Amino acid sequence: MRKNIFTAKRRRMQRKRNMKVFVGTFFCLMMSLLITSPYKENINNEVMLASSENSEIKSVKSDNVKSTSDKKIDENELNTSNLRASRSGDFSDERRDKENEEIIKEEKMDENSDLSKEVKGIAITSEKTIVKPSKVEKLDWFKEAQFVYPIGAVAEIEDIYTGKTFKVKRTFGDNHADVEALTKDDTKVIKEIWGGFSWERRPVIVSVSGRRIAASLAAMPHAGNDAYPALSEAPNLSGGYGTGQNLDVVKGNEMDGVCDLHFLNSMRHNDGEIMAAVDDAHQSCIEIAAKSK
Repeated sequence: MRKNIFTAKRRRMQRKRNMKVFVGTFFCLMMSLLITSPYKENINNEVMLASSENSEIKSVKSDNVKSTSDKKIDENELNTSNLRASRSGDFSDERRDKENEEIIKEEKMDENSDLSKEVKGIAITSEKTIVKPSKVEKLDWFKEAQFVYPIGAVAEIEDIYTGKTFKVKRTFGDNHADVEALTKDDTKVIKEIWGGFSWERRPVIVSVSGRRIAASLAAMPHAGNDAYPALSEAPNLSGGYGTGQNLDVVKGNEMDGVCDLHFLNSMRHNDGEIMAAVDDAHQSCIEIAAKSK
């Protein structure tokens, strides 16, 4: 009997103990749930916030990348357009410059249609023809003519009687001008006028430096040999000068040596026993040339 009572009491005590353990466990579980739920929410919120921030950052980065690429494209397009504009500007400037140059050239051609320039002492037009001033001058050789027609200059010679013209180059001469035909064609014209090389004096007009000067020419080349260098000692000099200093400068003109071109008060060479003096025949031809036109 006592055993049963003791057993029943022990069972009751066990149930109470189990109930207390159950209640305590339940209480602890509820407390843990209540305590951990806010942290979970915070964690979830933080996770969600972080993910949203990451997505926003990615979107911002992508937008920045897009805007950067767009800016680069815009800059490239701008640079390209500027380059094209600058090139077109350069081309337009070049065209404008060319047009201005052409206009200036045309204006110069119009302004200088009669007398455009002087080449090698000869006044020429745009058609490369000799400009002949109307006035024929008598210039003293020593005072003026030798400076108007210096050594190295080219002049046009007009024969008074035939009107034929040719060109000569002054290469030497102190008392008068020593000249040479400029080309073989000029030598041909000289021979046509004089009937070959000749000491005959003929009245001529010398056109040089835009002026017309009365003169006299003897078309006999002398003191030269076209086959030898100028100023070298050469044999068989033209005009019977034998061996001596070669006065032939212009080569390939089918003329050996120089011809004498006289102006007002010019003089002959001092040759041997012949003293330098004014040649009356040349001076007479100069007067004829001065009165001809």
